[in-house]
Amino acid sequence: MNVVVSLPGRRVPRWHAWCIGALRAAPALSVSVVLGREDPGALPSGLGVRLGGRALAPADVTPDAFDPADGADVVLDLGGGALGLRPREGVWRFRLGEDDDRDLPFAREIAAGRPTFESALIRSRDGRDEVLRKGRFASPRWYPATLRQTLAEAARWPATLASALAAGAELHGEAAPPSVRRTPASRLRFVLSLGRRAAGALTTALLEIDEWNVGFVEGGPARLLAPEPLDVKWLPRPAPRSYIADPFLVERDGVRALFVETFDYRDERGAIEAIVLDEEDRIVRRARVLDLPTHLSYPYPVEIDGELYLMPENSAAGEAALYRCAEFPDRWERETAVLSGIDAVDTTLFAHEGRWWAFCTRYSRGSTLALHAFHAESPRGPWTPHALNPIVVDVTRARPAGQPFSVDGALYRPAQDCSRSYGCALVIARIDELTPSSYREQIVRRLDPSGFARWNAGIHTVSFAPGRIVIDGKRAYRDLRRLRGAARKIAFAGRRAFRRRPVTEATFA
Repeated sequence: MNVVVSLPGRRVPRWHAWCIGALRAAPALSVSVVLGREDPGALPSGLGVRLGGRALAPADVTPDAFDPADGADVVLDLGGGALGLRPREGVWRFRLGEDDDRDLPFAREIAAGRPTFESALIRSRDGRDEVLRKGRFASPRWYPATLRQTLAEAARWPATLASALAAGAELHGEAAPPSVRRTPASRLRFVLSLGRRAAGALTTALLEIDEWNVGFVEGGPARLLAPEPLDVKWLPRPAPRSYIADPFLVERDGVRALFVETFDYRDERGAIEAIVLDEEDRIVRRARVLDLPTHLSYPYPVEIDGELYLMPENSAAGEAALYRCAEFPDRWERETAVLSGIDAVDTTLFAHEGRWWAFCTRYSRGSTLALHAFHAESPRGPWTPHALNPIVVDVTRARPAGQPFSVDGALYRPAQDCSRSYGCALVIARIDELTPSSYREQIVRRLDPSGFARWNAGIHTVSFAPGRIVIDGKRAYRDLRRLRGAARKIAFAGRRAFRRRPVTEATFA
């Protein structure tokens, strides 16, 4: 697969260098970098580009020798034009937001107060523009960091899609909407909006407490597809400045155990607890069953060869591991890592059409942004990444939110909407196509928690038991006692970010 990258000059924004680095690291691609409209002394324009990663001119983006007679399967136009070529797979280019403002990407959407904005990779072929891939991102609390994450994610797309084409996959696009004309007034509103967002984000980080609780709904999975609101029976309120969340109900040997993340703001670390319930959903006893030095959540249950396992989220340790039930519900023994060396978040394991699948997001790629899929013949692996990873880039529906389910032969997956806040709503996506080289889904319902009585600020996990749907709900409030815990959390996030591998050209290998 021959890919020609067209540049306007020898100096490029850093995210363009990342994009070229990802293409060159793909073994199935032959990459040429060619100057189109060359202006060697010019830097890329745009405050937004510099905020997203200062302009630079590394040696590996200087033009290679290229003979137009060699042809091209893809031309990636990064500002240098189409070079007069007629590539078989078209000319690809990026669109940053509705008005494609390269000086201040996404300023129009942010200024308008929208919770999300989109970037897209557009293919022009046979006189038609179509979207090959798009990502929906949350509007920023801090613009430089959000812009950097957005451009870093988009930079991976050409290499991913060109490699899939080289492996024989077909890319199906959708009609590209026209760009909207930008206006100077939107930039002024954009600056004012950033100030308001930053102030609100700081107040939230320092003072806000999220209190999660667990509730039950009568009915089966089909109940989630109906338009009627859910009537929730909630467990008693958790102790002050603590919560339970991520519920999964398992009935075994006559015992009904609800496995949850339990969290206390005094130590800012989650553990896994089993809550034993009677037939009326009343609490009989509670026991902490998994407690590690790292934060644990999302205790996903799965049965393999008649054995019961839990697979908690443990992205801080860089693994998603199976814990076998030695004595239900209290004793669990670590057996093996499903995904090792990957900062997988909320890994969801399920079988579909003779193959095992693991869906997750990744902490280093934005824990609520991009859905990654892995497949294997056995739940113990070895696991192969999906050809199109990430298969969804959308803050409103990427992060898993519980157990996939089937209704009338169709497969559905619950997902988190984190566009306005973490776990602000839950969406149900129908999976229309899932193979190692293709993925299509359609959103069929969005569950708004506003009618959930006290816990009406969010919902982010759903699971099932006979005749029951189990969900969680969030209450958000402010408390001055949060300041001390917030400082520890910010310090922890800083240490983790410091340890994280920096985003460079090598990151895209």
